[in-house]
Amino acid sequence: MSDFDEHHPPHGPCTGAGIPRQGQFDPAAFERAVNDLLAACGIAPDTTHMGRTATRVRELWQKRLLGGYELDPAEALGDGFPDERSDMVVIRGIAVHGVCPHHLVPFRGVAHVAYLPGGRLHGFGRIARLVDAIGHRFTYQEWMTRDIADALLKHGHARGAACIIEAEQLCLLLGEDRRGDERVVTQAFAGEFETREHLRSEFLHAVAGRGPR
Repeated sequence: MSDFDEHHPPHGPCTGAGIPRQGQFDPAAFERAVNDLLAACGIAPDTTHMGRTATRVRELWQKRLLGGYELDPAEALGDGFPDERSDMVVIRGIAVHGVCPHHLVPFRGVAHVAYLPGGRLHGFGRIARLVDAIGHRFTYQEWMTRDIADALLKHGHARGAACIIEAEQLCLLLGEDRRGDERVVTQAFAGEFETREHLRSEFLHAVAGRGPR
């Protein structure tokens, strides 16, 4: 498999947000798996320094890395409130992370999100929660970017939406002969942002020069 194949998702439609989950998170099974992993690495899981590792890892994955599976993007965004303003709304620098399905390591960065209200406005914190609900899963950066833009149209009734994510992919940074400063930038435009070039230009100008801190 080439480097491109390793770090890019296969072509084809993606429904929902991220890799779908077939069942509920199993905390006991997860901790057993972590202990088995440690043992497979030649590390005793019941020593002084490793005794609570399985629990700590499980809490991190269950509550943070994969916490989006417990969130409905529509509920995270909420209904907003009626308002006839139609001006572009831009939120820059929303912290994002997800988990690469190929190597099971996180990627992190920032998302810049914009929408054109279609009769409703949404709280900025609600939009950040929408990003969390979509991103905190097994997913690809490309999918996350598109899912965020599409969700603002579907659940937020926006006339148009845009999303840019700039992130550090740990699976890429850990590769051979890497400098350690690679960034991946993905962008998605939906609704009027797809058909009106000047809106894309305004959005890109508004977020120019913003990246991970």
